[in-house]
Amino acid sequence: MQRLSPLEIQKQTFSKGFKGYSVDEVRAYLHMVAEEIERMVKELDRLSRENAHFREELGEHSERERILKETLLSAQKVSEEVKANARKEGELIVKDAELLSERLISQAMMRVGDLERSIQELKIERKGARNKLQTLLDTFQQLLALDVEQEVNEQPITAMFRKMHEGK
Repeated sequence: MQRLSPLEIQKQTFSKGFKGYSVDEVRAYLHMVAEEIERMVKELDRLSRENAHFREELGEHSERERILKETLLSAQKVSEEVKANARKEGELIVKDAELLSERLISQAMMRVGDLERSIQELKIERKGARNKLQTLLDTFQQLLALDVEQEVNEQPITAMFRKMHEGK
């Protein structure tokens, strides 16, 4: 099925028949549908940009986490080398290297915790955006169902004309 743009909906024409619909009503309704679709397209575009932004941020956080892990591994290697050399230099240098290593690990773990919280917040925002989009879609489906029901209940003009003359 071809996707319709709001402009295509507004420019759509229909052939006229003896028992056809009111052209003005069809035009007004198509205009209303086109405006709603245009609004939804803009909202979808905004959400897509927002999603891309969050993905970019998540990528940055992942990169930072990778760098922190590499830094942590590097710090652990340096710590081990310092310990090996420190045995020769004395207990004091070994103690300083262990304290430095623990501080770096603690900072890295705190940063990892911050990143995990950020990821959870992004997941919550994504769920909220998904729920908003679902609500919009549900509303649109209800409007379409209402339109179909209204269309089924409409009577042609000739049937109304006969009823008026039967009563006279």
